[in-house]
Amino acid sequence: MTIAERDAKDFDGQLVRPRWLYKQWMLAGNPAYFFEMLSREFGDFVHYRGLFQFYLINHPSLVKQVLQETHEAFNKQSEIYNRFANVFGGGLVVSEGASWRRQRKLIQPLLGPKSVERYFDGMVDSINRMLNQWELARADGRVLDVLLEMNRLTLEIAGRALFHDRFEERAHDIERWTHEINLYCAKPPLPIIRSIWFPSRRNIRIKRTLRDFHRFMQEMLDRQRSAEPCGSLLDVLLQSKHEESGKPMSDAEIRDEMLGMIIGGHETSSAALTWVWYELGKHPDVATKLRQELKTVLGDEPIRMEHMPRLRYTRMVIEETLRLHPPFWFENRNVARDYELGGRKVPKGSLIVFSRYSLHRHPKFWKNPDCFLPDRFDPDALENPRSRYASIPFGGGPRVCIGIHFATLELIVAVSMIAQRFRLEIDTSDRHAMSAKLTMTPSHGLRVTCHRP
Repeated sequence: MTIAERDAKDFDGQLVRPRWLYKQWMLAGNPAYFFEMLSREFGDFVHYRGLFQFYLINHPSLVKQVLQETHEAFNKQSEIYNRFANVFGGGLVVSEGASWRRQRKLIQPLLGPKSVERYFDGMVDSINRMLNQWELARADGRVLDVLLEMNRLTLEIAGRALFHDRFEERAHDIERWTHEINLYCAKPPLPIIRSIWFPSRRNIRIKRTLRDFHRFMQEMLDRQRSAEPCGSLLDVLLQSKHEESGKPMSDAEIRDEMLGMIIGGHETSSAALTWVWYELGKHPDVATKLRQELKTVLGDEPIRMEHMPRLRYTRMVIEETLRLHPPFWFENRNVARDYELGGRKVPKGSLIVFSRYSLHRHPKFWKNPDCFLPDRFDPDALENPRSRYASIPFGGGPRVCIGIHFATLELIVAVSMIAQRFRLEIDTSDRHAMSAKLTMTPSHGLRVTCHRP
């Protein structure tokens, strides 16, 4: 039986209940390791009871069931997403029902596979500007923190796509706001302090952050209304109308969607790119194979849109990186009605959670799951372990990430252009540790030096 066939098989395990408060202290450290420990010690279906109670699933068939039946048996009205709603308002990240369907129907065509091609030239220009600065660092032998560099790059790419060139004077503020939102959303929804009215230091900071962001967004909306069309996503959203009502989006709707796009299109992409350079630095054989493909496909020419389908190994490197290091690593759903999952009745109002970090490393569905092996994603492999719900960095079901095509294009272009021009070596001063907050990143950054390929 192949790995893919085992993946398609229904879950046939048991529901296990650890003792109350079992190692809950681990949540205060690295929560990804906490969920990995639960799966390793108790299996793929765990009912955890403590201050934070949930059903943990770690099997592709269970995850598939939950994601595909979102809006039917499951929704995002969980304590965790209620906390997110304090930040993202009524945006696609947290909205439900008719509101979600209306917004998704309006926005999805704007981020489709062909639509995102309009942002290709902006991506290339931003990456080239960064690489020119790296040339100075290479000449000086200066050590760079790739996490910071990728943060700045993806923020600029997202900013240019969303606002064209009218955001740069506030780029530092946007970076600070996204950092505060990341910290706020990463907090577990413990009683009392999860309420936005509670006067904790974190709640006070997030209120100030949102107030500043909303003021900034209103300035951008007012400026765009009085300016010539520029082709930015903000420009397009201002001109878009809901199909049913014929009405445009309200300022509040646009503001909430733009915040979700900034977080989703900036934080996750910067994390993914950082992990690519970490893995390539650890596996020079893979880096060599990647550069060989780039030499064959691009030669010494600048990258063009028509090169994308031929960069197969580059895409495989990215997919394997996302398997091992999924930036948005944690997912959860509220049980909307009593539901039978894995042969057991799960009561209405229960919390279902899963960790992509654990799911993507499941030993029953991946050979050598902790090894970085891009060839496992080769569609022509005799035994191809890839399965829709064994590796889902962008989610699945009706709420699959709306920015998947933009992110995929951005990652392929960035990896290709950087690897074509530089070979990055991990510096001896680098201290590696994984941090799992809202996104998964190296907690001390990634210190590298630049060299000729």
